[in-house]
Amino acid sequence: MVIHGGCFWGLTGVRETQKEIIEMNRRKTAEDLLRESEQRYRRLLDSVTDYIYTVRLENGTAAATFHGDACLAVTGYKPEDYAADPLLWYRMVFEDDRKAVQDRITAVLRGETPPQIEHRIVHRNGSIRWVRNAVVPRHDEQGRLIGYDGLVKDITHRRKVEEQLQHAQKMEAIGQLAGGIAHDFNNILTAMIGYGSVMKMDMKDGDPQGEHIDHILALADRAAELTQRLLLFSRKQAGNLKPLDLNKAVGKAKKLLKSLIGEDIDFQLMSCPASTAGAAAGPENLIVRADTAQLEQVLMNLAANARDAMPGGGRLIIETGLYEMDDDFVRAHGYGTPGRYAFMGVTDTGTGMDENTQKRVFEPFFTTKEVGKGTGLGLSVVYGIVKQHNGYITVSSEPGKGAAFRVYLPIIHGEAEREKTAETPVPQRGRETVLLAEDDADVRRFMKSVLDKFGYRVITATDGKEAVHKYRKHRGRVELLLFDLVMPRKTGKKAYEEIRKMTPDIKVLFSSGYAPDIIRQRALLDDNMPVAYKPISPTDLLAKVRDVLDKGKASQG
Repeated sequence: MVIHGGCFWGLTGVRETQKEIIEMNRRKTAEDLLRESEQRYRRLLDSVTDYIYTVRLENGTAAATFHGDACLAVTGYKPEDYAADPLLWYRMVFEDDRKAVQDRITAVLRGETPPQIEHRIVHRNGSIRWVRNAVVPRHDEQGRLIGYDGLVKDITHRRKVEEQLQHAQKMEAIGQLAGGIAHDFNNILTAMIGYGSVMKMDMKDGDPQGEHIDHILALADRAAELTQRLLLFSRKQAGNLKPLDLNKAVGKAKKLLKSLIGEDIDFQLMSCPASTAGAAAGPENLIVRADTAQLEQVLMNLAANARDAMPGGGRLIIETGLYEMDDDFVRAHGYGTPGRYAFMGVTDTGTGMDENTQKRVFEPFFTTKEVGKGTGLGLSVVYGIVKQHNGYITVSSEPGKGAAFRVYLPIIHGEAEREKTAETPVPQRGRETVLLAEDDADVRRFMKSVLDKFGYRVITATDGKEAVHKYRKHRGRVELLLFDLVMPRKTGKKAYEEIRKMTPDIKVLFSSGYAPDIIRQRALLDDNMPVAYKPISPTDLLAKVRDVLDKGKASQG
């Protein structure tokens, strides 16, 4: 019996322990469920983007306000904060938007139901948020205004998406404008360079006017480079990347930089010593893969930014050197790939920037300059070009202590591409008949005069339609078509295709003021077709004409 009793009481104890465990598990489950519920509520609260509020008026003034619980997620303030301070909401409205909000309140006080308004508020954490605010007046039984109700919705994300879309559309519009401007400029420059070069050809050695023409041609070349930079900006594409010496590239730009920054700024250029660079980078000095025009644009934009930060004068230092990027750099900046880089630093003693400005300085259309004195595009273009070159850019600054920008480009092995010789080959003469179709009268006259001068017989047309007509008339004589790619009534390509049906083996050379990538994007021409890109010098034009005419002659003969 004792044993039995012992067993009985032993079993009872086990049962009691099991009950306790079950109860503990039940409580634990309930606590877990509560915790999960609280977390879900918190996530739900964070995701809420709208809430209702009520304002009670006394004598036309806010006497009390009630804001729904979701106001915490939208504004950072709790309902009790608004209850304690009826004017908190108005003070929270972004200063530039307060008048518009006040106008809505005034309309409500007149008994009107104004349309909803979108405006900014300053969140408790200091961030700026966009909200849509709809207000409805509330009256008592006698029709007296006793308050108003409102619905606030956080539309910050939507506004950001809209701003991004507007930016993309703006950039597309700028790109189209840049392409059109460059095309027209290139036609003008083609005529300027052409006539100037022809005059130079006709001059005798030692003619004092020759120096003046050289200056004109040099300026025309600079103008041509400017149109290319305009296109580079608008397209945001990497250009002609080739090995180049960073030291030499920066040194070549020294004269242009001096004219850009002005005489009131002390300019210093500190190139990396050849021996130091050679020890680390090889026999050549700071070799990187880059587009010369784009690299020059980076320099110009950074120098111009520094100049504008020193309206009363100062010091500008541009330096080059080697930098071994390590893990510490990557951790400090949050980006980068360890390795050997060539750096280009631009340091000024100007007004400097605070931390918030530094965070936004590479954003498109962000500028601290007065309205009308800056587009906010210069540094964003710099950033885009550096990224296209697989490089990095940093900025360090303090208000009143100037700013320092550093561009890092990967070091490559090999030699820099040798610069083209300044000597120009003597153009070859010809006797062939060329059908020239060009809608720009100045360019047409220039091309005809050059071809005439070097023995070619030229038939001219003002557009593609006239070109087809004249080809039918002179079909047996024409050996080369020199057609502008884009012309009214009929494009150069369509005119060529029509003529090709009559003469399949007719030779053609197209000309265009548009950049090569624009021609590809718009499918204006096949990649294997010969093109003379404007602006073009007489020697280059004659060389291309001769090259197209001579193709196939060796195999035939």
